[in-house]
Amino acid sequence: MRQPFSVISGFFVRALLWLIPALALWYLARAYVAVAPAWLAEAVMKALFPFWVHGSELHGTTQTLITGLTVPGAGGQIGELAPEANVLTYAYGMPLLAALFLAVRSKGLWWKIPLGTVALLPFQAWGVCFTWLLQIGVRAAEATQAQTRFDAFDTNLIAAGYQLGFLLLPTLAPILIWLALDHRLVQQVLVEGAMSAGE
Repeated sequence: MRQPFSVISGFFVRALLWLIPALALWYLARAYVAVAPAWLAEAVMKALFPFWVHGSELHGTTQTLITGLTVPGAGGQIGELAPEANVLTYAYGMPLLAALFLAVRSKGLWWKIPLGTVALLPFQAWGVCFTWLLQIGVRAAEATQAQTRFDAFDTNLIAAGYQLGFLLLPTLAPILIWLALDHRLVQQVLVEGAMSAGE
């Protein structure tokens, strides 16, 4: 009888093998992959900060936030702050999620992968939004604080949100979504572990 660790090992090998073509397809479609999270990130920023967020521009996978925040420039000139974020930095959960489903030979791929992809959008937008906010509220705090009215608590919250969105959510979110939509691997490991313990 197979041991639980052999089930997990086989799963990881299959996931890695599926991840390679999934990443390749994701990168080829990167300009299209960035559209949905970019739209959501812009909508969230405009809803939360309507007085100084005017919109955004997406060039390839780089999204620039258009703001009314003024900052001093070279030669005493005044410019408007336009922070940038690479949407792709926060969207690699899509190929990871697909590889996880394919590695367990999940049934219903036709609806699980699209649903999981949609479920990832808020986490991707989170990363983009906090990348902008970090540039506005932390790096340019001296020039923007009077306009944004971000205080010390806000800047600490922004820094924490950025760390969460950059380091944790892009990897953790697809795993949690995969577990929510497909329990078979966990069930198989638990059953085989119980059977092995009972021998």
